[in-house]
Amino acid sequence: MSLGGLDDSIERCPGEVVITQEGYVVCSSTGEVLDVNIISDEPERMFRDDGRSVSRVGDPITFTQHDLGIGVTLRPQKPSNPLKRTSGILAKRIKEARVAKKDIYKVSILKKANEIASILALSKTAKEDIGYIINSYLDKEKISGVKEQRCIVAAVILKIIEKYNLCITKNEVLELLDVDQECVWDATNKLYSKGVFSKINRHIYTEGGSRRLVDRVETYINRLVSDLKLEDSVKKDALEFLRVALKSGKTLYGKKPETVAAAIVYLVARLHGYENISQSTVAERVKIKESNVRKLYRYLMDGMVVMVPL
Repeated sequence: MSLGGLDDSIERCPGEVVITQEGYVVCSSTGEVLDVNIISDEPERMFRDDGRSVSRVGDPITFTQHDLGIGVTLRPQKPSNPLKRTSGILAKRIKEARVAKKDIYKVSILKKANEIASILALSKTAKEDIGYIINSYLDKEKISGVKEQRCIVAAVILKIIEKYNLCITKNEVLELLDVDQECVWDATNKLYSKGVFSKINRHIYTEGGSRRLVDRVETYINRLVSDLKLEDSVKKDALEFLRVALKSGKTLYGKKPETVAAAIVYLVARLHGYENISQSTVAERVKIKESNVRKLYRYLMDGMVVMVPL
């Protein structure tokens, strides 16, 4: 059908015109096929002798792999004659050549990142973000040492946790990767210096950065109340205390959201009569030091008046 004829047919259709996956232009009201042979979004397919179809399109691009998932995987066939030792040697060489020597370090760090992301049960989208940042950094800088690799992975995962407001504490990530705060701080500065965090930061800080910090504290309050099996009234009052504290001039900048949440839940739980809830109890739940909870508790209470109903 000519382009002009197709336009006329579309105008005559009393309903909506749709394009099927097979590439047909169809009038939804009458069922009339207005045109065929339109390019389809389906994968290109080929047919074998037995009539079964096989897609010729490979896996989608993924940043979780060093070659973005578009590399060719060589699978050596079994030798027809098992006595030919040369076939075994060739198969071994092919297997070893699947990853170029220059990419071995990239494979290593992405493998570690995928492993930790799976342990933390991160979403596929979050994993892709982690892979994208790591690949972007490795295109500009080479990482050699194993410790430096783990520190970079920790810094990237922590940034993604911040982006998606996930209820995972910094110390949980540090423990999984067996790194310290100073190491991660240095890695974070390196990532910033190469500009690979710029896109993530625009998402975090330009789209309600202040609100995002509050959301993260609220997320940890919900987690603590749930983990400690406290009543919903504790959660309600803890969230209200946070709102009042911010309105009175308290700031969250420069403070860990899990620490702020722990201090608030401790305070409100004690006001509700939970004598078994101590600063060490809430600190242990979010893997922070008890002394940090004590400092934030004092900060939040400074200048505040708590009314206790009799």
